[in-house]
Amino acid sequence: MVPSKLDSLLREKDLKFVFVGGKGGVGKTTSSSAIATLFAKYGKKRTLLVSTDPAHSLGDAFRMDFSGTPTSPMANLDVMEIDPSESMKTALSDWAGLAEDMAGGGGASSDKDMQDRIASFQEWLSGIPGIDEATALSQAITHIESGQYDVIVFDTAPTGHTLKLLALPDILQAGITKLQSWQATLYGYWDAMKGLASTGSTTASAKRAAAKKKISQNLEKYKRDIQKVALMLQDQARTRFVVVCIAEFLSVSETKRLLAELRGNQVKASHVIVNQLVTQDALDGKQLEELEALAEVGGLSLNQELLQRTIHACRLTTSRKAIQTKYLDELRNSEEATGLDGLCEVPLLPEEVTGVEALQRFASLLVEDSSALTSPGAAPNGGAPANLYDDQIRAMNGGGKESEDGWTPTKGDAVQIQNLAKSAQYNNLAGTIVANRNEETGRYGVQISHQGKQKVLALQLKNIRLESAAAKKPKLSSEGVGSAPAMGGGIEGKISKLLEDPELKALIAQNPKFEAAVKECIESPMNAMKYLSDPEMSPLITKIMAKMM
Repeated sequence: MVPSKLDSLLREKDLKFVFVGGKGGVGKTTSSSAIATLFAKYGKKRTLLVSTDPAHSLGDAFRMDFSGTPTSPMANLDVMEIDPSESMKTALSDWAGLAEDMAGGGGASSDKDMQDRIASFQEWLSGIPGIDEATALSQAITHIESGQYDVIVFDTAPTGHTLKLLALPDILQAGITKLQSWQATLYGYWDAMKGLASTGSTTASAKRAAAKKKISQNLEKYKRDIQKVALMLQDQARTRFVVVCIAEFLSVSETKRLLAELRGNQVKASHVIVNQLVTQDALDGKQLEELEALAEVGGLSLNQELLQRTIHACRLTTSRKAIQTKYLDELRNSEEATGLDGLCEVPLLPEEVTGVEALQRFASLLVEDSSALTSPGAAPNGGAPANLYDDQIRAMNGGGKESEDGWTPTKGDAVQIQNLAKSAQYNNLAGTIVANRNEETGRYGVQISHQGKQKVLALQLKNIRLESAAAKKPKLSSEGVGSAPAMGGGIEGKISKLLEDPELKALIAQNPKFEAAVKECIESPMNAMKYLSDPEMSPLITKIMAKMM
């Protein structure tokens, strides 16, 4: 592969999102900051640089303080830092507050029951791999959809976090289903407490009703925002991933794994920035031998201490150059690098890259001709899309009109019938939606079993309540989103198929504890949380994660 700068990335007409990732300590934050300055200064694009790395190095890179509110260090560029752990803590606190409102007024035993539910839910939610960074990214959705920015650059957490994030399209469906299930559980709990409402105050009852509605709305918004993050990552037309590494064994090995994971998850990587390269000005092996020979025979009339230090410095750079050339060639010729627009080689610099001016100097090393970037082809591209991916998400969630509580009834949803007056015999029966909303009547087809017979009722939204959401596998529009995996389900089937793997079956059969744990987790996925920190379970968990990835 011929060395290539980032000019082609900056000229991409439909580009909206650039994710920059790689192993920690290789210059990832410096590179993402430089890429953002390129878009802002030379591309003349309104650019937002977002960090979801808990280390928060953007402030160090620009020598400024940043927060969750966009701050401008230079023209056309805003920067914000979102702390994933704080985002997750806020999300969990919000859910807990609403759930406690639901519990209020039910008596000591009901309060304790709800507190247990809250604790169980919080533990389960916080344990989803990558959920903290996804929650942090979802916080940026408002800014992304504002239309204020032409390009959004993401400084992601180190590679391990990024790989977890890439697994979210499948993993999150289980989370979304669990959220909806928890929503239905809360509703059931609230309805069961209606009979006790007379013993509580009118204020407590109203508070529970308001909390019920707010929980529904929050769950739906949380679900949509997380889905948007996954779709944004896999948007083949508008998203590019730039990997940063150095030419050493560990970094190159990790980079190849990351490139393979990106490709496997339909995320388009365009470039690899290879940082801190010893330049061609360093002595090669033959030149170093000549220098050492001259010093040995006294061919150089220099201070001997100074000469020996010079030779030592030359040996160091020559050795580093040889190592880097080996691994650079390995990366360049690897199968994982096939299809990239190129490798962007950046020299080792004699200065620290901190502050706006230093970042701009570093940015100039990432392009062949910065003056050409102000051509008409690099003009601002109209701002980030408002209501990002809403059409695809509506398709994924079954389409139709949303309920007042945020739920969109869809074929396959398990529901319970309620509030029927003339046909009260059907109230509290379980059913399944078999026909989506009729636009003329506004009713849904719900199949039930009554007195041994199957019936299909045409019911209004007010007469059905969600019990559990169906697994959906829609065909996404090809416009803007490439061949992204269906977000609407499939995790259960994948786990069942995974457990049929011969290696896993053999491993599980060897250990009774493994067998018991697998059975327990199949019955209730939340039980998996207690095994994650169990050292005896480590071989099984490691093997399962390897198979999943």
